Amino acid sequence: MSEFDPASMEFGGIVVQLTVPSVDAAAKFYAAAFGASELYRNCDTLSGRIVHCELSIGAARVTLNEEFVEYGLPTPETLGGSPVSLNLHLPDVDAAYDRAIAAGAEVIMRPVNRFWGARSGALLDPFGHRWVLTTMRHDPSPQEIVESSRGASTYMRLSAARPPKDGSE
Repeated sequence: MSEFDPASMEFGGIVVQLTVPSVDAAAKFYAAAFGASELYRNCDTLSGRIVHCELSIGAARVTLNEEFVEYGLPTPETLGGSPVSLNLHLPDVDAAYDRAIAAGAEVIMRPVNRFWGARSGALLDPFGHRWVLTTMRHDPSPQEIVESSRGASTYMRLSAARPPKDGSE
């Protein structure tokens, strides 16, 4: 068993790494939309592409790299989309959502009050990554969440879903 590394505590567990077509554009968007601060970046000397850019968004770390298909790191656009959603907890979901849309994000679902105690909305950033912005209003128990969900449509149960194509909810 290895020794505990106290420096790893600054990352708080999972650190998201996003592949984007342009780290410059992504860092600017995340700063405008979510208040991200760039900590540092590192460039590949052979290709000139950015291999690592570390951002701080609230208490989270998010890292960016440019597309390296030859190393298995394609962008969501190259893949035709991404099945991953990033859930960002913020003090004011409505203000953050409006900033993200103004910065160039695409509306998936505007913020609404959810049966699990949150107010949340979903958006797609300009680089194909799906974000769910959330403010917790209260913290119901798991049993209360299950009871509150009875009668809710599948669409309303999925925090990052687009409305069904057939218009049903």
